[in-house]
Amino acid sequence: MAAHSNDAATHVHEILAYHETIEYVREYVDSHPNTVMISTSDHETGGLSLSRQNHLTEYPDYLWYPEVIKRVNTSSYLLAKKINGYNKEDKIDFIKKSFRDELGIDDFSDDDVEYLNKPEEFNMAHEYYLANMTSARALVGWTTHGHTAVDVNLYAYGMNSENLIGNHENTDIGDFIVDFLGLDLQSITTLLNKGNSSFHLNNHEDISRFNIDHLAHYHHGHRL
Repeated sequence: MAAHSNDAATHVHEILAYHETIEYVREYVDSHPNTVMISTSDHETGGLSLSRQNHLTEYPDYLWYPEVIKRVNTSSYLLAKKINGYNKEDKIDFIKKSFRDELGIDDFSDDDVEYLNKPEEFNMAHEYYLANMTSARALVGWTTHGHTAVDVNLYAYGMNSENLIGNHENTDIGDFIVDFLGLDLQSITTLLNKGNSSFHLNNHEDISRFNIDHLAHYHHGHRL
């Protein structure tokens, strides 16, 4: 989710957590030779790039500074929530301290402080602003807060995984799983329908019990 916020530092930690998870699953597959691990994504998000050109009037240096990202100690989401929830009289000092301690940024401006001191409830604007403070200094660029058309990686490990080498349409992954598990999707669909072809619409309201409102802004304002 960090890519939606263009939060470079948190994005790194999400990738590291992903690697740890994959290693754990690989160990399971190794001990269960009749299984397969598949890892892919439905889309790329954020359009990350390096060597960001902050000033169009200057010739780019084609650099980026990972040490800026390394200094970050919390996500832009949590920091924005923390700052917006702080209501004591020393909020200005609190914001400045947050820049230094949580983002590792000392060269912030009065405008930065003023923007984060706006008396408003937690919102994406503050989250995005904090993330950009890091990205701009690290010379990390982003093309969007949404999805891109970039091809996503496909990883497979274990039994029959050689059939997933190369480029594939996304529906090929589903077909592979169906064949691997010996599924009869038609009978499953019939069972789910139970004579009612709109079962998925009737059950749509059931998801309202889940706390997913905070994700709506990532999907054009629609509830999932």
